[in-house]
Amino acid sequence: MSQSNRKPPNSQILPGFPLLGLPELMECLSALGIPAQMEDLTKPTAGTTQGIYAGLIEALMGAPMESIEAPKQALLGMMEYKDMYNDALQFTMFFRHVRDLANLCGITNFSLADLTRPEPARFKTVLSGIMNFAKFRDERAHFQAQLQAKLQEQAEKTVSLRQKIDQVENDISEITARNAAERPQSEQAQKRNDGLRAELMELRSQQMKLSSETEDLKKERQALMDQAAHNAHLNTQIQQQILSVKSRLVQSPDRIKKQISEMSISLSSEKARLSSFQLKARELSNRLEVINSLELDLKNLIDLQKTIEAQKVKIEEAKRNRTIGESKKESKELELKNLQSRSDQLNKQIENAQNKLDRQQELTNETRERHNKRLAELKAEYTVRSKERGVWQKQRDLLSAEQKELENEMSNFIQTHENEINDLLQEYWTMRRQAEDYMNTMSVKLGLQVKA
Repeated sequence: MSQSNRKPPNSQILPGFPLLGLPELMECLSALGIPAQMEDLTKPTAGTTQGIYAGLIEALMGAPMESIEAPKQALLGMMEYKDMYNDALQFTMFFRHVRDLANLCGITNFSLADLTRPEPARFKTVLSGIMNFAKFRDERAHFQAQLQAKLQEQAEKTVSLRQKIDQVENDISEITARNAAERPQSEQAQKRNDGLRAELMELRSQQMKLSSETEDLKKERQALMDQAAHNAHLNTQIQQQILSVKSRLVQSPDRIKKQISEMSISLSSEKARLSSFQLKARELSNRLEVINSLELDLKNLIDLQKTIEAQKVKIEEAKRNRTIGESKKESKELELKNLQSRSDQLNKQIENAQNKLDRQQELTNETRERHNKRLAELKAEYTVRSKERGVWQKQRDLLSAEQKELENEMSNFIQTHENEINDLLQEYWTMRRQAEDYMNTMSVKLGLQVKA
């Protein structure tokens, strides 16, 4: 195979995270509470590498080596030769944990060689990926706190929802018990409603018949009353005619008697017809009273039917509410299961964070103790230095007094020499002016021309 087709080794693949220097790696390991030396990183061995990885698993994943013991014993209990597989099984489980941590940190090609035959560059790359992941997790601690607060809120919401679900279940059970208790009454009311409906329909048909008969009877009564009024009018006319005839002179008594007998016969027949009409009118009034009472009973039955239908509507609405409550209950149960699963996941995360916090607290306590010891040593050294400082302060005051005396003497010496120098300068300028006057006089006398 040509070199162009060869794949580069794993150590040559550029990682997707920044590589850290050895000092930074040492600082990160010390911050996580993992003991390591610079030589463990520059010249790694299988023992030191596995010790560092074990510390990283315990610090970042919350899985100390003691947690492997219980699953290992459970697996060994299913094997025949336990002593042969004890060390190999423990190493395999340890490698599985380290590989999961490496995959989580973006190192997908972690192998057994990284534990058994570690290389410095490769070991540095793996540690850089893990430390970058640890830094990222520390930076997201605030987000984790928000998730924890949200988890608490979700837990409270879950409790309230569970209480509401219990209340809904109690209401549903009460409604179910009430429906079961009221079912015989409902069935009886239904049967009674059906009977009343049939009776009501029969009464309705009878009412229609009676109404038509009543209208016919009313028309017949009106006709009879009109005929009775006409007969009364005729009777009045006949009475008037009788009076007029009586007022006249009677020429033929037999004829008059005959007419009177005829008229009395017609009058008796008219009276018989009037009494029959009156009897028929009383019968019709009685029938009207019965029809009115039937109408009132029919109205009461109609009102009863309306109330029964309203109760039936309420029962159907209660059934619909029950089905809606059951569907809501199922949805709330699903939501509760999801929330419980999320709560379990967050509880695991919180437990890991709590373990890390405990380890950080222990590291903080150790650091505080070291600082307190160092502070005590510095205080003791400070007391010693303060005493030495008092001695040096006295020597400094003596030297300051001598310095002031020397400065005064120096200032006096300088003042004296400045006065002497000023006197010498005055004598110098005086002698120079005298020399210039002498040169000018000599040049004039000698006739020399001097250029300025």
